[in-house]
Amino acid sequence: MDEKEDQPSDIRHYRNIAKRIVQQYFGKPASRIVYKSSGRTNFVFAVNHVEGQFVVRISPNADRINAFQKELRTSQKAREAGVPTPEVLAVGSDPDSEPYMITRRVTGIEASQNPKRLNIVHQMGEYAAVINSITTNGFGTDFAWAETGNQNGGWDSYLQNEFDLEKRIQILSTDGIFSGAQLKEVERIVTDVKTKPSLNHSDLRLKNVIVDEGGDIAAIIDWEDCISTIAPEWEISIALHDLTIDEKQAFIDGYGLSVQQVEEMAPLIKAFNLLNYSATIESAIRTGDQKSLDQIKLRLAGSLDLYCL
Repeated sequence: MDEKEDQPSDIRHYRNIAKRIVQQYFGKPASRIVYKSSGRTNFVFAVNHVEGQFVVRISPNADRINAFQKELRTSQKAREAGVPTPEVLAVGSDPDSEPYMITRRVTGIEASQNPKRLNIVHQMGEYAAVINSITTNGFGTDFAWAETGNQNGGWDSYLQNEFDLEKRIQILSTDGIFSGAQLKEVERIVTDVKTKPSLNHSDLRLKNVIVDEGGDIAAIIDWEDCISTIAPEWEISIALHDLTIDEKQAFIDGYGLSVQQVEEMAPLIKAFNLLNYSATIESAIRTGDQKSLDQIKLRLAGSLDLYCL
């Protein structure tokens, strides 16, 4: 989804909607509603109320009601398994309001702002293991829970219809970023998967973790990208992407993976990571951003990898 633009008129409009939503849900008006510019696609408001402190997220896209409902169900499932998540109080939509979600505000700061990063990342690995232990049915963003017995599409169907593997492969071949032989190997690794799916947060990074002053995780947020797919390879390919080498090892240790397990998973983790660059490459090509494209080529060629020849 395209990111929204924070126009003053839009902010005023959605603040009025948030005001009405709070009044309807709690039966009393908010004492203060503050706009937060952190929302990529939603309009986000911090709410002070006699009942406590809350967050209201409103989407300008009517179809987002399904995503909000999925986030509600998934965060509840994760909480039941022992993962700290924001408490979702309500998800709704009516003729007078775009889709919205009300959550109880979590006290703390974004993990990237806390200096105890190794400890935090180790905890993230621990919680990733819990998240990935939650079994699901089917592959993709629209999935069922294992106990429902409703089996969705298989891995091959997901790769073709939702993941769009062929398109991603084609984009990675642009300007010789990867050779034909390299791309055939990536495709082989990804298609040769024989395992059952499970829940993946799919964006388990420091920006989506709230910690207290001591560096303990208070909540893992932003479940709207969660997906049912291969674990832990998919989760790790995203979670490790922008960590330092020491932080990568802390995450893996927290997850409880042995050296041998990581070595066996490495090809699939790398393949997922490479394929996920396709959107960035496509954007650089579309906008004519040659500098970004050259930087991506440098990274994907392994020139910045200081740990192996």
